[in-house]
Amino acid sequence: METGSTGAVRPQSGRGDALARIAAKVELLRRVEAERGFGVVIEESTTALEPIPEVPDGLVEVFSLFRRLEGSYFRFVRPPEIDSAAAWAGRELCATDDLLGYPLTIGYEIREIPVDLVAERNLGPPIRLDVETGSVYFIDTDEYLYHVKGMPGEIEVEEFAPNVVTFFDECVLGAGYPEFVRDMCGPAALDHRVRKGRFRGQYTDTWRRLLTAAGLAR
Repeated sequence: METGSTGAVRPQSGRGDALARIAAKVELLRRVEAERGFGVVIEESTTALEPIPEVPDGLVEVFSLFRRLEGSYFRFVRPPEIDSAAAWAGRELCATDDLLGYPLTIGYEIREIPVDLVAERNLGPPIRLDVETGSVYFIDTDEYLYHVKGMPGEIEVEEFAPNVVTFFDECVLGAGYPEFVRDMCGPAALDHRVRKGRFRGQYTDTWRRLLTAAGLAR
C-alpha cells in the first residue's frame, strides 16, 4: 500500500457539512432505536476530545460525536490513541505494522465472534485508518499474515473511503452501508433475514435494520 509523507491529510471540502450530517444521523438513529429496540449500541462521547494536529483530518471531530456504534455485524469504536495529545504521543507502534504506516483501528467485523467474547474485548477483522493519507481500508486476513511473515509482494487492500468523515457519513450511516457489508462479509450475509421471532423477515444485521427503519439505507 502506498503511503504519503505529508502527515495528516488536508481538510476536505464540505467537511463541516458532512460532520453536521453525521451528528444529525446519529441523533435520528438514537431516537429510532429507542422506539424500535433493535439492540444496537449508540454510545455517546462523554468527554471532550482535544485537537491533535498530527492525526488525520476529521478523526477527532467524528469521534467527538459518538464513542461507539455497534450492530450485530460491526463495532466502530474510538481509538484510545486519540483520547488526548499525550495518548497520541505515547501510542504503541506494532513492529509488524511498520510497512502499513502504523494505522489506527477504528472498527471490527464481529459477525462471527461469539457474543461473550465480543462483550469482553475488541475482536474480529479490523477496519483500519491510514494515518498518513487518512483513507479507511481493510486487509484480508491472509494478506495481513503474509505481510507479518515477511512474504514478498504488494499488499492488496480494499479502500472504503478517502477519509474518515466520508466513511462514516456514507458507508456506516448512509446509503453506502449495504455495499460496505457486501465487501466485508460477502453477498450471502448482505440480505440474510431473521427466520423466527419478533423480527422475523427483517435483516439479521441489526445496524442495517436500524438504518432502513430510519430511512438512511435500503
